[in-house]
Amino acid sequence: MEEPIRETQPEGALVPPPRIPPGAIATATPEPPRKPRHAPVRRGRVETLIGSLLDGLDSVADRVRQAMGLH
Repeated sequence: MEEPIRETQPEGALVPPPRIPPGAIATATPEPPRKPRHAPVRRGRVETLIGSLLDGLDSVADRVRQAMGLH
């Protein structure tokens, strides 16, 4: 059995079908898990010693700079 062929319409436009919006999320859906916060980094004795040493060297450099008249 043959299907009847429809006549084309000259004013018809070839456009894609309208986009179907995504479905709504139900209120019972749990929120996604949050990223864990990183624990604060505890500095060890060596890092503390090195930091203190560098702070001391920085203050010595500041005194030398002031003594030389450099600003």
